[in-house]
Amino acid sequence: MPPDLPALTRPAVLIISKTNGYRHDSIAQAVPAIEKLVKTRGWSSFATENAAVFNPEQLAKFDVIVFANASGDIYTPDQRAAFQAWVASGGGFVGLHSAGDGSHPGWFVKMRGNGNFTGHPGGADQFQTTDLILADRGHPATRGLPERWRWTDEYYSWDAPPAADAHILARLDETKMRLTPKLQMGDHALIWWRCEGRARIFYSALGHKAEAWADPTHLRMLDGAIGWAARKAGTGCG
Repeated sequence: MPPDLPALTRPAVLIISKTNGYRHDSIAQAVPAIEKLVKTRGWSSFATENAAVFNPEQLAKFDVIVFANASGDIYTPDQRAAFQAWVASGGGFVGLHSAGDGSHPGWFVKMRGNGNFTGHPGGADQFQTTDLILADRGHPATRGLPERWRWTDEYYSWDAPPAADAHILARLDETKMRLTPKLQMGDHALIWWRCEGRARIFYSALGHKAEAWADPTHLRMLDGAIGWAARKAGTGCG
């Protein structure tokens, strides 16, 4: 059964944290952090793990969908069709961290706009501190961020960089990292945006650890991403 939605004012943000793949403990911090960002804007939000919200009537009430470490193929055929139709109508999507892992169906990977997930460092090397090199500091998500952003995370790799139509905002500096050959990408994008028709699609690979969801720079980036996805800032996508 679809969830009962509260009264929503626009813009409205739907926060999805359902997992049919790996479940991050940091979802407990991610969801309230995103809710707080939206509330501070004076917007409304609704957080759920009930994928039955993917129906035409309820999705029409939202301007942005945020995947807060959601994972897996979480949709029935009807739910998938409703989500795809919402995107086709020009909605805004923000995928965070495990929205980039290997558990998602092929159509979602295409929408995300990069290759297939090949893994991340493990063992003592799972979490490494390095620099993110900002490629574009003019986007609402990266405006005001440092040219080199020192960060610790579980860094994902893929078998291909973002698609030619993607706009890369930040890359991983691999030069001082411990990465197996399989995980080395060279041009290792971690944050980007692209257009899926009229829809604004944003992805950031950051956010495995609970601490990320209290980090002011990370939260500033997310706030800008949500504002862009809602068409309240920035350009792109018709």
